[in-house]
Amino acid sequence: MANALQFSQCSGNYPNPVNVSILPDPPIFGQPVEVFISIMAYTTVEVGAYVDIQVNNPDWVFPFTFQQDIFGSKTLTVNIKARLVNPDNTILSCIDGSVTIQAPVSQK
Repeated sequence: MANALQFSQCSGNYPNPVNVSILPDPPIFGQPVEVFISIMAYTTVEVGAYVDIQVNNPDWVFPFTFQQDIFGSKTLTVNIKARLVNPDNTILSCIDGSVTIQAPVSQK
């Protein structure tokens, strides 16, 4: 599978563009995943700014641990939206997209 991370800037006008990468890419079931997020700060990120992350997968309840028996080829796709927000609720950056995890093929 090629790049499992498919993120783009949200629709709208946000002053600070974002780049996202993950290791390993694609993610592998049962292994840790590191997410790297960087921004180009054209507008000041103030003390007290926060990241609002929304994850859309109807099978998950937060806090969560995802556990599933996998036999054969299976993928898991999660939709994610992340926004960098200043304390005055100004949204500085916004990305949305999906992460797809491919399970290894298991032999029964």
